[in-house]
Amino acid sequence: MIELARELGLALANSCEFTQMKQAQSDFEQNEAIALLMQELNEKRDRLIAILSDEEGDDLEAVSLTNDIDRLEAQLKESPLYSELVSAQSAFSALLTAVNDEINACIGAETSTSRSCSGDCGGCGGCKH
Repeated sequence: MIELARELGLALANSCEFTQMKQAQSDFEQNEAIALLMQELNEKRDRLIAILSDEEGDDLEAVSLTNDIDRLEAQLKESPLYSELVSAQSAFSALLTAVNDEINACIGAETSTSRSCSGDCGGCGGCKH
């Protein structure tokens, strides 16, 4: 049984979706502009947390930091590398969901599609509820 799980893990690691996701992560992490943006974003988040945890925190600075964080996040989301990363992660997640659904269907467990079962079996694909 464990050997089959290992084979499945290796097959997932060699899948197009996984290799594309790893490449997108690498491209994202190695981009100097994004690294600087992420550093600034993390510093501002850390500062905001510190201000919010201080009883005498500066409300104006907190508002300013929140605006800066929103601006930086929007700037990050505009990056094609960010879009590629999110898309690649989504594709790999969909693959994992499909694999888990197949395993769950084989053992009679709930799948991602059977979770939305209304109880009316008229159009059912076989959730076995």
